[in-house]
Amino acid sequence: MFDSKLPVSYYKEIGVLNKEHDLYIFQHIETGKIYIKKLMTVYNLAVYEQLFKHPIKNVPRIYAMYENNGLLTVIEEYTSGDTLQEILDIHGPLSEAEAISYTMQLCDILSEMHSLKTPIIHRDIKPSNIILTEDGRVILIDLNAARLYTGPKGGDTRLIGTVGYAAPEQFGFRSSSPQTDIYATGVLLTELIGCPLENDKSSSNHRISHKLGKIIDRCLRMEPSKRYNSAYALKTALNNCFKLSL
Repeated sequence: MFDSKLPVSYYKEIGVLNKEHDLYIFQHIETGKIYIKKLMTVYNLAVYEQLFKHPIKNVPRIYAMYENNGLLTVIEEYTSGDTLQEILDIHGPLSEAEAISYTMQLCDILSEMHSLKTPIIHRDIKPSNIILTEDGRVILIDLNAARLYTGPKGGDTRLIGTVGYAAPEQFGFRSSSPQTDIYATGVLLTELIGCPLENDKSSSNHRISHKLGKIIDRCLRMEPSKRYNSAYALKTALNNCFKLSL
């Protein structure tokens, strides 16, 4: 059961992955397999319950959970690779074709998350939350800011996410929705190709092709209804652009 200490006790710590973010490398006592142990004080339990029961492809699978006194302990799949932020820091901006290719994979993940009976909105899409594996797969991590989408009612009570990537509605103007992740994906694209947004939120830049610039601009519309209506629709637009960028 996800709320039992017993499954968590089957794992032993063998290393520290990130002390600041309470990430540790654990090993299953019987199988010897390696996992990540996360300790969280900011989280939405309903999101992790959903992911425990309904794993999402290319989102680390949850194997055990335990909540106690406002602290959530999660044992999840270990993924080897570098974050896109680490790749940018070491190698600099990606080519437009690379950025589009990775973003299309992200769209596949978001499509599955948004298509659940009760959709999950990630709300913190950024390069440091995306891992690229050695075989070229994109893995979406860190759902601490995620929430379930139950319809357009009210507004987010507080900003949980990253300033610069967070959509306008995350500042309390209205409720987060799948279009919130579409907005952040547009920002992500500008970062991957080395064209961070100016204050006017325009993607106009000589390094961005006209076709991709139009896609990014639509992602970044202030009004959520004017953005792409789904991650699948965004992927379709990117796929057409990708063919032109090869």
